[in-house]
Amino acid sequence: MLKLLEIFHTPEAIISAPPARIRELNILNAAQIRGIGRGPDTEGLERVKSALNECGARAIAWDDPAYPKALKQIADPPMVLYARGSLDDFEPAVAVVGTRAPSHYGSEVAYSLSRGLSARGISVVSGLARGIDTRAHTGALEGEGKTIAVLGTGIDIVYPPENAALAEKIALKGAVVSELPPGTPPDPGNFPRRNRIISGLCSGVIVVEAALRSGALITARLAGEQGRTVMAVPGPVTNMRAQGPHRLIRDGAVLVRDADDVVAEIAPQIKGMIESSETSGQTGDEILRLIGGGALSIDEIAGGLHMDVAEAARRVSMLELKGEIVRIEGNRFQARSIHG
Repeated sequence: MLKLLEIFHTPEAIISAPPARIRELNILNAAQIRGIGRGPDTEGLERVKSALNECGARAIAWDDPAYPKALKQIADPPMVLYARGSLDDFEPAVAVVGTRAPSHYGSEVAYSLSRGLSARGISVVSGLARGIDTRAHTGALEGEGKTIAVLGTGIDIVYPPENAALAEKIALKGAVVSELPPGTPPDPGNFPRRNRIISGLCSGVIVVEAALRSGALITARLAGEQGRTVMAVPGPVTNMRAQGPHRLIRDGAVLVRDADDVVAEIAPQIKGMIESSETSGQTGDEILRLIGGGALSIDEIAGGLHMDVAEAARRVSMLELKGEIVRIEGNRFQARSIHG
């Protein structure tokens, strides 16, 4: 379908195109062409619309300005994303993924990494599964930043069910998304496929703990294929859950220990994003003027500019990555010219 969108530009143009024109492109099989020729399933669309209204979600088509730009870059982006919450200004983003049954070490690392990234204005993406995913989302929320959960179910079904309250918090501070129609149950085959969306939304993917055969390593492989940075956290050699990250590191993944390592690694990749952000203009200048010759915390900057703490953290992070301010002792920020 992506090839057809590149040719016809909009879903409406595809539907109205003569079947012979689509056939000569040799992209779809006969059954798929017949399906397009029948046009949209009006009853089915009404059912989807009703389900979305019921759970407070919306559909974001591939050609919608709200569709994530990063996701458009991958080879097989979903034609439609169903979303609860907001996908506005979530970039830059990093995925934190791993086993559903982490060790205490893995659980704490996933939490602290995600909290640190979130506090630096970097959104955390994961899959809302038990274990590492849950800790990643929780850490991001505690860091007062944005987090995105990519489901392997319909947008109206939370799996595992015990994460329903967490999903509500995520939708308030970020977004819960799925490519699957409302009502789709947690079929095992859906979860590996959603992993391309997790990696596709991000500048990089971090694997905390994972077995050699796991969904997290599938996500890491997809990230590499998509041109994203693959990172991994080392663990004890006696821990079977560390085998996945160790294999990735052996094969060239970047070893990371904390949020500072991650920020340093992805900074060159997101340079263009930083330079084109609003922080390059008026708000960045306001932050620099507010700091002046002193040093301020994120809370002080947010208060001084009457800005949400999460938004202040994101903008300060952009200035830090650009090299205009530096972080000093006590988690305070100083202009680089003052710091020397």
